Amino acid sequence: MAYVNEKISKEDFEKYNLEKINKRLSYGTPNYQWAIDRDRDIWLREYHFSGDKEDFGAEIRTYWDFYWKGSFVPIETKTIDKIPPSKNNGIYYCYIKVLKIEIPKNIQQYTKEILKDFREALEVSQVGIGIHINDNSTCKVDLEYNGEVS
Repeated sequence: MAYVNEKISKEDFEKYNLEKINKRLSYGTPNYQWAIDRDRDIWLREYHFSGDKEDFGAEIRTYWDFYWKGSFVPIETKTIDKIPPSKNNGIYYCYIKVLKIEIPKNIQQYTKEILKDFREALEVSQVGIGIHINDNSTCKVDLEYNGEVS
């Protein structure tokens, strides 16, 4: 199964203890929709963003809840550039820099795979990178990551 966008069910909300996750930052505005790959036990949702998603030139910083195969991996990103589908042959393009990623020590050897899965989830999710396109559109994301893990 691949990633799908869906509203978070009450059962999943409880299963992943999202009530506790929602309270980790006082300024969080957690989304109640996510991109999830149930077969691989990976999900992504926007936890908080700052910036104007409608202004293609605005800086967007996003805090993500990324759950990767049993481990919670909070990620902070900055949107560097966006090109709307109308200016890019129907493909939405977004260039994102990973500012901070908190990978638990027991899975740090999988950092490349985690980032690959994060990028895939972003392309499906489209929410926290300032994209509001329909399901028939394509999204392409490039990630910049400078290698620091906390």
